[in-house]
Amino acid sequence: MRVVISTFFFFLLFPFAAVSDIRLTVVTESSPPYHFLDSTGNVTGSVTKKVKTLLDLAGVKADIQIYPWARAYKMVLDSSHTLIFSMAVTPERKNNFHWIAEVAEFELAVVGKKDQNVENLPTIESVFQGKTFAVQRDDIAYHWLINKGLREGKELLVCADIQCSWNYLLRDVVDYIIEDPALISHTAKIMNADPDLIEVVAPIPELSVTGYLAGNEALDSAVVTRLKSAAQQLGMAVTFDDGLAVQR
Repeated sequence: MRVVISTFFFFLLFPFAAVSDIRLTVVTESSPPYHFLDSTGNVTGSVTKKVKTLLDLAGVKADIQIYPWARAYKMVLDSSHTLIFSMAVTPERKNNFHWIAEVAEFELAVVGKKDQNVENLPTIESVFQGKTFAVQRDDIAYHWLINKGLREGKELLVCADIQCSWNYLLRDVVDYIIEDPALISHTAKIMNADPDLIEVVAPIPELSVTGYLAGNEALDSAVVTRLKSAAQQLGMAVTFDDGLAVQR
């Protein structure tokens, strides 16, 4: 109760003019059903709606745009007026951003087409033996596969977005992709594929991650504070002092 009351009075007392004239760019990748372009070209999706609600409550003007992940990531690194979602914390990223609030959860796994001739699925230790993967450039799965010894242009084909990776899988160009099993049915339908022909080959426990709304490290501190306070009002897990200790 004390946290809620403090946040309420903060909104009353904090100078709204400090942020009302700032317009941010918010970037993300195409990842249906969380964030994607609708038939009219507008960015939508369940996580996108959550982020829009947060921005509205904070009184922050913003344009939400979809780019390939590598480009979106570079944009938030280069611009002090840019936010990104849904980005996972990694040791390399941790100190380079303001981590505003948790907006999504991902449980990633190795995913492939069902092989009717295989009775037992491979273990995560053996899944790389003689197999190829498609993955999105610079996302956490890309770096995980690189660290496992896969080489670009050899065992690893690099894509701009998840639809490209799915396309390679469905066309039998690669053996596997990295995907959240919860999204298989939705994405398969978008790709005009039968979801029953896709299976989880092996879960990846170390890629069970939280996706954050994050901002460039030089983002105005008044904007950061308003965003975190709005997220707290909405019941989101919020980070303070960028130590990634969360409060609700």
